[in-house]
Amino acid sequence: MNPFNVLEIPPDASAEEIKAAYHRLAKRWHPDRYTGAEKEEAEAKFRDLAEAFSMLKDPAKRLTLQQQLPKPQTPEAQKEPESAMERTPEDWASMAKAAFDEGKIEQARALIHYAIRLDNEKASYHALLASILEREGSDLRAVVKALETAVRLAPRDVDSHIRLAAHFQTLGMEARSQKHLQVAKDISPNHPKLRMASAKAAKAARGAKGPAGAGTKGKLPEQPKGLLDQLKDLWGRLTGKA
Repeated sequence: MNPFNVLEIPPDASAEEIKAAYHRLAKRWHPDRYTGAEKEEAEAKFRDLAEAFSMLKDPAKRLTLQQQLPKPQTPEAQKEPESAMERTPEDWASMAKAAFDEGKIEQARALIHYAIRLDNEKASYHALLASILEREGSDLRAVVKALETAVRLAPRDVDSHIRLAAHFQTLGMEARSQKHLQVAKDISPNHPKLRMASAKAAKAARGAKGPAGAGTKGKLPEQPKGLLDQLKDLWGRLTGKA
């Protein structure tokens, strides 16, 4: 079954177009509108419509089906080798990044999952997946898993180490948080995110002291936040999850 043909839509139809086509055709072929032999035909058609819609409403399944469809053979395409007409994992990842930047999070997730299915050894794909899951508000452990894969494939990915440090602190896993923070500092001690966090910590320390002798009698000055806390605050601002 070609679900696109069943729903009478092009392979690049949007989720809204797929849903609209299904409701339009389901209304036309609802078995209650027919009797006798026509009713049997309508029931069969109605089942096909339901199956086609079930296949296409899932973004990941839809992308897989689109990839499997034969490509149109234009005169120019016929002159090119078959491999030149196929999308590469990098193409799918680029499409995922573009969708993510446009705020199309569900589409971005489906696209990057497909890129990872084709090539599971690209650290940047897993780092992008982590960003998408963060934006979705997914289980933090799923985000951590994606970032851990990213640093396994690219051990000197400072950004992923910093993100892991902040997430592990949120999960209450201080030892792991310290480990990734230290790795990030060893790789790039002057990394902008580390400098920003350190500068804020130093400013907080100066502010805690206040003017000499002013309002501090009999009180201990408030302790400034540690570097990990500063990184957590920084990451909250960057992701909108303070």
